Amino acid sequence: MTTLAVPGATLTYDVTGRGPVLLLVPGGPADAAVFTSIRPVLAEDHTVVTFDPRGLGRSPLDGEPGPDVLREHADDVHRLLAEVGPADVFASSGGAITMLTHLVRHPGQVRTLVLHEPPITRYLPVGTLDGPDVAALYREQGLGAAFAAFMATLGIDPAPPLDPGAEGNFAYFFGHLMPAVGAYDPDLAALRATTTRLVVGVGEKSAGQPAGEAGLGLAAALGVTAEPFPGDHGGFSAEPVAFAARLREVLEGR
Repeated sequence: MTTLAVPGATLTYDVTGRGPVLLLVPGGPADAAVFTSIRPVLAEDHTVVTFDPRGLGRSPLDGEPGPDVLREHADDVHRLLAEVGPADVFASSGGAITMLTHLVRHPGQVRTLVLHEPPITRYLPVGTLDGPDVAALYREQGLGAAFAAFMATLGIDPAPPLDPGAEGNFAYFFGHLMPAVGAYDPDLAALRATTTRLVVGVGEKSAGQPAGEAGLGLAAALGVTAEPFPGDHGGFSAEPVAFAARLREVLEGR
């Protein structure tokens, strides 16, 4: 475990394995723990870097978040890569949106960027956002109501009990990160012009799921073929060995 002081926060990150550097970027309210299953598999032939984004897990804020949370997260990745890079990057869900922001702000820092099911609002299926405003529920009714509504949008109803250890992550997510991710609109011209090799990944079991459909939409907009990965939105956790094998193939251009 290593810490890195950044403006407004302290990042905690871990480095395991040896070989080419591969940074894993979590999405939503997740921190580095979401990669617990796949990290040792990838570390067999990569130097794997995982981290807790600011406001999540072991990366506390120094004060209140700034007005542009996505920029803060993207700039944090820039600073982290300056410590551990150059690197290939695998980014999950909202972490992929962080990396799309990073790519425009800090071009040339990443060799290959694998974007796994980024939930970009403009590419979500019609009706996906027709449910309750989770961020508004959090502001008006608190964490419990927001968590239940969020689980319902994922098709989990009733919601399981919220792990007390995850309350801080979800509070930051609902209060700050989720609205920023929802407002993100890609700069397609800049993304098409990047020198970084872009790969959009979609789960083989994600057909009809909002994030999977959004991934297909982004791939079409960028003029690339969406690459299939084992499982669904959390395939890297549910099927780590098969997912790691597919990620290696993609990074090698196969």
